[in-house]
Amino acid sequence: MKYLSATDVVQRIKACLGAEGIDVDALFAQAGLDWFEHGPQGQRAADLLALSDQFSRLWEALVTASGDPLIGFRVFAPDPLSWLGVLGHLMLASPTLRQAADNLTRYMPLVLPVVRPTIEPKADRVRVGLNLVGGTRAVPQARYDFTWNLLLETMRFVGARPDLKPVLVEYAYPAPADVTSYAQKYGCPVRFGAPANALEFANADITAPIPTANPLAAEGLFRLLDERLAQAERTSVAARVRELLPAMIDQGGALRDAVARRLAISERTLQRRLADEGTDFSTLVDEVRRTIAQQYLGSDRISVKNLSYKLGFADPSAFHRACLRWFGKAPGEFQQDRLNAHGQSAVNGTTGATGPASGARRSG
Repeated sequence: MKYLSATDVVQRIKACLGAEGIDVDALFAQAGLDWFEHGPQGQRAADLLALSDQFSRLWEALVTASGDPLIGFRVFAPDPLSWLGVLGHLMLASPTLRQAADNLTRYMPLVLPVVRPTIEPKADRVRVGLNLVGGTRAVPQARYDFTWNLLLETMRFVGARPDLKPVLVEYAYPAPADVTSYAQKYGCPVRFGAPANALEFANADITAPIPTANPLAAEGLFRLLDERLAQAERTSVAARVRELLPAMIDQGGALRDAVARRLAISERTLQRRLADEGTDFSTLVDEVRRTIAQQYLGSDRISVKNLSYKLGFADPSAFHRACLRWFGKAPGEFQQDRLNAHGQSAVNGTTGATGPASGARRSG
């Protein structure tokens, strides 16, 4: 059973839209998602907001290519749980749809880390929100259409309620030209220009029992998913920060905030998780700076002054002090020693290639 299944969502989009004659491969390449064909790769998947922006570009391209602003409602699968893996089994084993929704909220980081779910009880209904976190570009409405459609089909499947409908849908987008189509899709009032994107369900519907409820199975699945969630939090954060820092380190003072946003977590959560791993953000920045400095000081491709700014230091004197701490030498001195060592190694390598070989022939 799988824990991360973003690839399943991608394959679903490709299969559904490819059957309609849309050149999905070209659109995926245009959005920068062609690498997903072979499964997510560590370095690119680590930058969660960049990945989210790629999906936003994809939905923008799909709307343009299809000419259908409601294309998000056309992407679905016969088995809506295929994207949830183990979490889908837990939802089926839950006692009610409300508990299934709670479980989905709790473990969503294992499936789609850029989705921030919320559940809010009201007087006679329950409000379910899914906030899609974007990076540098706005999330298109078609992507929310797809997400709401997927959530609704999942809840219908889990509850064996194909007729399940929300009592209200809200979009934080301006009203489109064809508002009635949305009301027809959901079978309930749809409000635009709302503060947030959300579905609201009547208490009687969301507290209905699930036919496949199984407390013993749910208990085992809770343990399994809790272990996976803790493992993901423990082992991934420092490594993902190290992957992001080289391309971002010259941004200077707002670096911690920028990295936290890329990981789709708060600065406080970032610091806490790094502390749990026995490190902190400043230490990681220092380690990455040292590695980059060592690489560049081994060549004459960049001046010491420019390198100090590239590494995000306020002035060359701060870089000078850092090099004394890292290498026991000033940057210029360390650079010259490295260049001299490289030159001497090249000479020795040439001499050594002749000397030992000649000696071996003489002894033979």
